Amino acid sequence: MKRDVQEFVIASERTGEYPFTREDSFERKLRRHRRRQQALAEHRSPQQEAIAYLERVEIEQVLNRAGLTPNQRAVCDRYLGGWTLQEIGAQLGVTKQAVAKTLKFAIVKLRRAWYRNPYYGLAEVYRQEISRYGKR
Repeated sequence: MKRDVQEFVIASERTGEYPFTREDSFERKLRRHRRRQQALAEHRSPQQEAIAYLERVEIEQVLNRAGLTPNQRAVCDRYLGGWTLQEIGAQLGVTKQAVAKTLKFAIVKLRRAWYRNPYYGLAEVYRQEISRYGKR
């Protein structure tokens, strides 16, 4: 009970500049937001599922051909999975700034790989889908 009173006092002393009183409350809200997004993802239409599948395949293709180092690949996978830079840093045992720098270099490689051949993989996905459902 005493902690609640302390949090209320801290919140009431704020001038209203910040929407959150403490960093852990922000983390709680972020986790709640992610849970809600996952719950919404369960109610997708078949078209949305197909689009999500094609996007995942294309992202995987770009990641594979970008020539990322294992560390850059790990950071990209976690970042695309919705992790924050702080969470990735804690997992890998580095600072948030080091993760941001690694991600920045990875994005440069990804951008270069994409501009070399932006439509790479689409035909292969199309062929796989046609063979999966058969010709009509």
